[in-house]
Amino acid sequence: MQQSLVLFGQKNLVGEKAPKLKVKQWIYPNLSSSNMLNKEVPENLNGHIIVLDFWFTTCAPCVASIPDLNHLSVHYPEITFLSITFEQENIVYDFLDKMKILYPVGIDNNKKTIEAFGVHKFPETFVIDKKGVVQWQGSPFDLDEKILDEVLGQVRANQKITQSNVEFSSENHAYLFTINEHTLDMGEASYYHYEPYDINVLNKNLKDILSVFYTTNKARILCKDSSMLNIAYDLTLKADKSLTTEANCVEMLKYLLPKEMGMQFSKVEKDTIVGRMKIENDTLLTKHQSIADFFGTTFTDDTWTLKGASFTDLKNFIENNYNILVVTEEFNKLIFDFILPAKDFEKVKEMLELNYGITIETTRQKTNFLYVEKDGG
Repeated sequence: MQQSLVLFGQKNLVGEKAPKLKVKQWIYPNLSSSNMLNKEVPENLNGHIIVLDFWFTTCAPCVASIPDLNHLSVHYPEITFLSITFEQENIVYDFLDKMKILYPVGIDNNKKTIEAFGVHKFPETFVIDKKGVVQWQGSPFDLDEKILDEVLGQVRANQKITQSNVEFSSENHAYLFTINEHTLDMGEASYYHYEPYDINVLNKNLKDILSVFYTTNKARILCKDSSMLNIAYDLTLKADKSLTTEANCVEMLKYLLPKEMGMQFSKVEKDTIVGRMKIENDTLLTKHQSIADFFGTTFTDDTWTLKGASFTDLKNFIENNYNILVVTEEFNKLIFDFILPAKDFEKVKEMLELNYGITIETTRQKTNFLYVEKDGG
């Protein structure tokens, strides 16, 4: 789920002259190696092609996009990569101690530049050509080599300009994969980004990651040491679309994830207690038929609201949010709206039966699980 700060409609500057950059100071990358990226921002940026990113340190998608921008900045040394935040210098310095950014960060405390560019949604990125005209504007996740090549007025095919001694992850021929424990203290702010050939996860625990990419509900993930499942990670996978396929990207992630973490993920079958969910009163349930275009959930005042939920959606929601195993043989194709208490599953059962005509009865049967363990047990 993409998270960002949205206040008003974003101003579109494509085709217009870019406003001048007015910042309090530039904070430069703290790189131990000497390379072309570690250079001061010139006072006059005329004649420079610029990638300008607006962000802040507690914006989960902003932080998640930094590896993408780092990657592009390495491969395009002839382009000036810059970023701007409204935060105080000490906050940025603390952040840079934990996460590497390979381009300067501008401090815009009074938001003069932010307002001049009409930025109300973060992150937001601009590409400015040598004449100072904005040629592209959008999410940094949508910025790619094709866009930069067009602004440069050249076609690179598979050739890249690279630099030696740059502090960046190593790449193989088809995939770039990284996974690290999350260390940025971002609280509950987290981020998923998945598009063909580009997967980015920020501040998600292992159970969440496995649930998404192994399509396994959280209640069906087991580990001898359950604390392992609660450790948060940052993860990226980028693939060369000329050498692989979209489906192979997820399969490669599922292969690399346990390998890089020194773990094993295996399927096991156990005899266990489950809740068998049935529709006992169709008439009562039909009163809550939904007109929503898609399935969505909201959480307010210790209550979950489900919109556009199929019977399978309801089953998966219960497993993922109440850690209760549920099975069903119902195949009702209609969708419904539900309001459920967030913390007490016994009250959930009562409400489902009373308001929606759905019962959950305890039974016992063999159930499949995803079992997580460290290599060597």
